[in-house]
Amino acid sequence: MATIALPLRRRAAGITALWSALVVGTIGTFLSWFGSGWDVSWHRIYGRDTFWTTPHLFIYTGVTLWGIAALVATVTAMRGRPISGRALAIGPIRAELGLALVGVGALVTILAGPFDNLWHSLYGRDVDIWSPPHLAGILGGAIGLVGWVSAYGRGVLPVSEPVRQVLRLATFGNLCAVSVFALNFYYVTAVAREAFFYPLLVSALIPLVLGLAIAASPGRWSASVAALAYTVIALGGYALLAASGWRPPAFPPLVLAGALAIDALRARGGRWAHPLALGAAFTFAFISAEFVRMVLFGPPAPTGGADTDRLTVLLMQYYEQTIARPWLSAWPILAAIVGAPLAAAGLALGQRIGARLRSDLDSEALAHP
Repeated sequence: MATIALPLRRRAAGITALWSALVVGTIGTFLSWFGSGWDVSWHRIYGRDTFWTTPHLFIYTGVTLWGIAALVATVTAMRGRPISGRALAIGPIRAELGLALVGVGALVTILAGPFDNLWHSLYGRDVDIWSPPHLAGILGGAIGLVGWVSAYGRGVLPVSEPVRQVLRLATFGNLCAVSVFALNFYYVTAVAREAFFYPLLVSALIPLVLGLAIAASPGRWSASVAALAYTVIALGGYALLAASGWRPPAFPPLVLAGALAIDALRARGGRWAHPLALGAAFTFAFISAEFVRMVLFGPPAPTGGADTDRLTVLLMQYYEQTIARPWLSAWPILAAIVGAPLAAAGLALGQRIGARLRSDLDSEALAHP
C-alpha cells in the first residue's frame, strides 16, 4: 500500500503546485497588463515620474508573481514532482519548458528595473519608450508571455479545456499588445502614425505573434482569433482608462484586417499559403485599413500643451514625420512593398517558435486531428 500511496501523494502535490503556479501567474499577468496601460496614461498626464509610481508597482508586482509561479514549479520538480509536457533542464534545475521561460522573462524584466534607475541617474528622466532598460523590460515581458503560451498547452496545467483555451487566447492577445507597446510613440498617440515607418514596424512585429498562434494553436482562423483577442483586450483597456478620467493610449492598430487576410489565403492552400504571399496579404490589408481610418478619421494636429517640455519636443518631432510622410501619398504603397518580406519573415519565425513550444498532447492532436 505504501508503494501505491507515495506516487498518489506526489501526483496530488504536483497538481497542487501547478495549480498554484497557474493562479499566481494569471493574477500576475493581469496586474502587469493593467500597470502597463496605466503607465502610459500616467506619463501623458504627469510626465516622467519616479520609479516608484503606482503603475510601476502594478507592473513589477505582476512580474514578480510570474517569478514566484516559475519558482514553485521549478522547486517542486527538483523535489520529484513529475513534469507535465516538455521539460527544460539545466543541470539539476528542471521544470516545464513554458514555466521555465516564464521565469526567465520575469528575471529579465525585474533586472531591467535597477538598470532603468541607473539610466535615469546618468542621463536624466526620459519620455521615450525606446531606451535600453525599457527595451529590456519589453523583451522580458515577451519571453514570459511566450512561456505562458507553452504552459497553456494541452495537458501541462491542471485546468479544464475551455479555460485553457481562453487563457492561451488571452496570452496571444497580450503578446500582440506587447508588440504594439514596443512601437514607442506610435502606441501613445495616433497623430504620430505616419505612413511609412509605423506600418513597417507593425509588419515586422505582429506577424511573428500571428505565426506563433498558427503553429501553437492550429485552426483555420488561428491568426484572426489571436488578433481579435488583442483588439478586445486593447479596447477594454482603452475604455477602462477613458472612463476613469485617464488619457488612454492611441486607438489600437487594425491588425485584425491583416490577420483575416492571412487566414483567407491559408484556407486556399497551395502557393497562396507561401510565407511571402501571407506576408504580403497581411501588410497590404493592414495598410489599406489604416489608410482608410487615417484619411477618414485622422487625429487632430497637436496644439502644444503637453505635460513636459521634453514631451512637447518629442511629440512635435513625430508630428513632423507624419507631415513628411502623409497617408495620401505614395508612402503607404512603399511601406506595403517593403513590409511584405518583413511580415513573411516574422510569420515564418513565429511558426518555428510555436512548433517548438507545443506540448506533447498538442503535437499528438495536430498529427491526429
